[in-house]
Amino acid sequence: MEDTIAESSPRRGGPSADRPSAHWWSARGPERHPPGAPVFVLVHGLGLSHRSFSRLAAALVAHGPVLAPDLPGFGRSPGPGRRLAIPQLAEALLPRLDALASAPLAGPVVLVGHSLGAQVVVEMALRRPDVVAGVVLVGPVVDRVAPSVVGQGRRLALDMLGEPPLTSAMVTRDYLRGGLLSYAAGTRSMLRHRIDERLPGLAAPLLVLRGRHDPVAPARWADELVALVVDGEARDVPAAVHDVVHSRAAEVGREVVDFARRCCPGAVSQV
Repeated sequence: MEDTIAESSPRRGGPSADRPSAHWWSARGPERHPPGAPVFVLVHGLGLSHRSFSRLAAALVAHGPVLAPDLPGFGRSPGPGRRLAIPQLAEALLPRLDALASAPLAGPVVLVGHSLGAQVVVEMALRRPDVVAGVVLVGPVVDRVAPSVVGQGRRLALDMLGEPPLTSAMVTRDYLRGGLLSYAAGTRSMLRHRIDERLPGLAAPLLVLRGRHDPVAPARWADELVALVVDGEARDVPAAVHDVVHSRAAEVGREVVDFARRCCPGAVSQV
């Protein structure tokens, strides 16, 4: 539900020429979380915003605080005025990650990235290995078999045919809000980032999730990514395609919570 997400306080430090600002949102929980509860940080995909996680946030908030940024140039975050590479998008989110780590009674951080957001959270985890307890990649891009605008465009078009109407409507609204220029710049950054070349340096446990019928992130690609890390597994969500974080949020939430219990022993409630 949309109203499970509320605007959070601005990040510390303010924007700069080198580090654009990111607007953050937090999920409204039913009660206070116990000290040390895991913090779930959700990073959206290309052309989208925190709204794509409204349902997943509702599924996770009973187990720990949930935060979701709008990446620079999307949602309510101001445009950076130039194309940002994936590592620069990650850098824009690090001040809030650092603030979480230094907060009193802070719990372990679990990063969840969808599509392009998967690239971003890998870069975040590589920069803050002492802060990140686990990384979840949902429908990660870009499959090395189709590393082009044409290849990804064909897969995205096929995916849209399989998305539920409400999910398609959410995606369309965010695409229209973000605008063509932001989408085009994000596409270039996404295609130039090689997540498969970055994952071997990941220290945290890894979970790769995908909709079982996702044409953007096929099963072979998920298995290839898992094989690059020491501690990783790949799992499918039945009857789903690429935007599984919205269309099958309850199932994704259960997978993320189970994963958090494994990589953050004792931190996750049994709710």
